[in-house]
Amino acid sequence: MTGDEVAGDNLNGDNGGNDGGKADSYGFSGRTCADGPTVSGIDVSYWQGTIDWDSVASDGIGFAYIRLSYGDVFRDPKFDRNWQGARAAGVVRGAYQFFKPGQSIDEQAQLMIDAMADMTTGDLPPVLDVEVTDGESASSLAPDIEAWVQKVQAGIGVTPVIYSGSYFWRDRVDGSTDESTNPFWIAQYTSKCPNLPLPWQRWALWQYSSTGAVAGISGHVDMDRFNGTIDDLHAMAVQ
Repeated sequence: MTGDEVAGDNLNGDNGGNDGGKADSYGFSGRTCADGPTVSGIDVSYWQGTIDWDSVASDGIGFAYIRLSYGDVFRDPKFDRNWQGARAAGVVRGAYQFFKPGQSIDEQAQLMIDAMADMTTGDLPPVLDVEVTDGESASSLAPDIEAWVQKVQAGIGVTPVIYSGSYFWRDRVDGSTDESTNPFWIAQYTSKCPNLPLPWQRWALWQYSSTGAVAGISGHVDMDRFNGTIDDLHAMAVQ
């Protein structure tokens, strides 16, 4: 998502797909707009430095996803500060993990389970950031993703969100349908509505820019939208 993450081929590509949200023969559902109103959000890691969360909240940011780790070997050094700071400022918070298929799937999932032990009412479901293969084929990558999802869901009792790009999911994960019931976060930088990969017909979140400017953050930050109202966002959170 940010900083040292290396996006997969065409992760944020703006090619192909048809308008109108209708499935095509290329593995895409088509360009799919929001249902109605949206909520502005960001996703951050230690690359954003020390964040002034009160200023972020005052700038109209309703939610933030905070990086927990890069695989199982690098826990983001700013996670704890950002996790607490977002909540204190009234920004709805969630955690994401950059998925490294070449590292232990169990250990990555356990990192998320352990970090979410203090999840409270209002926190968003955790996210698996799927954008590298580590040389794995789709036949092994797809089961790895599902293994992480199943372990985290069983461990914290919340259905995780999947983050990826249309081309990456189609070409590198072979359009796996195992996560079809998981909310989807589409990464696509475009002035149009995002082009979703099958099997998803709707996006829950959309990362539409990596060069946003938000008060309280020095430099660029990823910008996101939640598909719904602020009440819908709260309904998606832990109750």
